[in-house]
Amino acid sequence: MSIASQVAGVKYRKFSIGHGDDAVTNTLKIMKNMINSGAQNYYVRRWAENIVSGHNGNDISKIQMIFAFLVNHTQYLKDTHGIELLRSPEVILHLLEVGEIPQIDCDDYVLLSLSLLKSIGFPVGMRAVAVKPSGELEHVYGMVFTNKRWMPLDLTKPQYGLGWEYSSPARVLSVEV
Repeated sequence: MSIASQVAGVKYRKFSIGHGDDAVTNTLKIMKNMINSGAQNYYVRRWAENIVSGHNGNDISKIQMIFAFLVNHTQYLKDTHGIELLRSPEVILHLLEVGEIPQIDCDDYVLLSLSLLKSIGFPVGMRAVAVKPSGELEHVYGMVFTNKRWMPLDLTKPQYGLGWEYSSPARVLSVEV
C-alpha cells in the first residue's frame, strides 16, 4: 500500500497551545482527551485484546505484553523541529496493520500505550518531567495503576524495562486520565 493511500483522509487539526508551561498543560489536556477517545474506540480495544491474548491472567503480564509489543513493533523518532505532532492511536495502529513500523515520539507512545491499557480496564495517567536543571518540562511518559501503585511506562527507554523512570527529575507534573 502506498504512503499516499495510507494518509488519504487522515484527519488532522492545528491547535495554538501557547508557550512554556501553558503549552505543556494544554498539550496534556489534548492528550488526555485523545487517550479517553482511543480507549473507547473498538478498533483500539480489539488491538489490545489481541496483544494480551494468551496472558497468564495477572495484570502485570498484560502490561508487559503491551510494553513488549510496542517496543518490538515501533521505533522512536523525534517530532519535526518546533512542531508538536500528536498521532492518534488509531493512526499508529493502522500503520501496524498495513505492515509499517511506526516512527513515534514520547507523546505518541503515551497516547498509544495508555489508550490500549485503558481500553482493557487499567487506570492510567501521564507524567511530564524536566530532566535538565532548568526545570522546563520536556518529556512525557505513561503511568498505569496496578497492584495498588502507579507504575511508570516509558517506552522511549525500553532498555531499562517496564517500571523505570528518572530518579531525580528537576520537576514533575502528573495527570490522571
